[in-house]
Amino acid sequence: MGRLWASCIFLLIAAGGASADSARITWEWYNAAEIHQGREAQGPGEQRLAAHYFRLAAEKGNATAAYKLGEIYENGWGVSPDPIQAFAWYMQAAARGDRYGQLKVGWCYQKGIAVQPDQKIAAIWYRIAAENGNIWGYHMLGFMLADGDGVVKDVALARRYFEMSLPKTRDHWAKWKLAHLIEEQEPARAKALLKEAAAAGNTQAAEELKQMP
Repeated sequence: MGRLWASCIFLLIAAGGASADSARITWEWYNAAEIHQGREAQGPGEQRLAAHYFRLAAEKGNATAAYKLGEIYENGWGVSPDPIQAFAWYMQAAARGDRYGQLKVGWCYQKGIAVQPDQKIAAIWYRIAAENGNIWGYHMLGFMLADGDGVVKDVALARRYFEMSLPKTRDHWAKWKLAHLIEEQEPARAKALLKEAAAAGNTQAAEELKQMP
């Protein structure tokens, strides 16, 4: 029994070491991919190499690499654009806990990219991303809650999510939307938000400002 127990411990240690080595090499591949991706000016060959190394890392379970590979297929960096492949890699990243992959899966469901559009599923993934620390998840949920898009309309919660996310996203459409949510309670602040949105290039906000006294 003692020898058997000792053998089991040895196998567990060896397996743990192999797992650690596997994780380490995926990050080596990931770093190599980033180096090649940063050499965009040197030609498409560098982007193909980036895709190759991201794939190696992703296929070994690196969630961040899976997300990057999704971006590559979405944008056609070194490969032909392929929304189906992009979605598949985003989903792998999301399933492994990557908050950026989770956001992208929500976006694909909201916009119908490679899947049938489904606002309810989109909202679920945005919430998962948000609760995993991706502030853009709250940003996207804010719009959905404000309009009742795939979720029960909740203006108070929409406002709360915009207030949470805007300091980091600084998105002019979120400022425009928040301005409309608060215009009755805080008209002065609403107008200030519209001015900020217009200054950032939001033509809708600029047009609305022209109509204001």
